[in-house]
Amino acid sequence: MKDYLGTDTVVSQLREDGLLVIRINRPEVANALNGATSRAMEAIMNSAETNPAVRAIVVTGTGKVFCAGEDLSELSEGGECQTVTEHGFGGLTARLCSKPVIAACNGSAAGGGMEIALSCDMVVAAENAKFGCTEVGLGIIASTGGIVRLARDIPRKHCMELLLTGKKIKAPEALELGLINYVVPADQVLERAIELAEECLRNAPLALKWTKYLVRAADQMDEGDAMRYCDAAYRFLERTADGIEGPAAFVEKRPPVWQGR
Repeated sequence: MKDYLGTDTVVSQLREDGLLVIRINRPEVANALNGATSRAMEAIMNSAETNPAVRAIVVTGTGKVFCAGEDLSELSEGGECQTVTEHGFGGLTARLCSKPVIAACNGSAAGGGMEIALSCDMVVAAENAKFGCTEVGLGIIASTGGIVRLARDIPRKHCMELLLTGKKIKAPEALELGLINYVVPADQVLERAIELAEECLRNAPLALKWTKYLVRAADQMDEGDAMRYCDAAYRFLERTADGIEGPAAFVEKRPPVWQGR
């Protein structure tokens, strides 16, 4: 793997197959993000979004914690947050990324860390990890995706309990609620997340991109409009180089060669 715009606090490495692994590297403060770290993640994600060499992304943390949220020691004198970039906390929570993004929660995710996990397409968590939007205990709210995504992703009563109490739940309960995909031993978290990413990498880049667009759009449309949008996307994709290559490779019993166009 080679360095990809990494810094002291964000280790970022790109594999030859297109998998970008981003690791928050502030274990001394439970990987809480300060402004510089959040901006570094924003820059990495901005580049990854437009770089065809990057095809899937895994986000993880150093040590025993995924991310404890914002480094509160770096709030401004007036109490203002210093970590929200153009695309949200850590450059992720307000980003509609066109590529698969997987959170490898090597440990607990709280506050903004929970919101980063919620913003990812899939989440693999360590058995001992805990998840919670803890902001109300600090006099603030989970404004960078926590409230909105929980309200959409889980039943209302469970959403209200998590947001109003600010409590943390263990990984198995998060799995039961549908907030995460897998619970594995801590030493297998990154490995399992990479396996998921590799499964995505076998598929056509444009198909992955449009699938993500359509899933998001379906939340905002009635069923008929969503179905018509999917049909229009299919008609577009079947005429692309990848749309032609996929069926041809299947018939010829060979691996497809994707071009991303």
